[in-house]
Amino acid sequence: MSPEPTEPTDPLPGFVVEPVPPELLAWARRTFNEEEFWAGVREIEETGSVPFETIIAEVEAIVRQP
Repeated sequence: MSPEPTEPTDPLPGFVVEPVPPELLAWARRTFNEEEFWAGVREIEETGSVPFETIIAEVEAIVRQP
């Protein structure tokens, strides 16, 4: 007789899952630009990706913002 399968009690073992704070969710909704997101998705689909230098330049620009 084989044991009955059990449901996992932790859907993401090893990870701590916390609810998203309302302030963070509000910020994300204010700053997310759906048009920009889909333009990026299309670019990746068409070219396979963006040049690494472009990614670094964007990160550096964000870091330098006051």
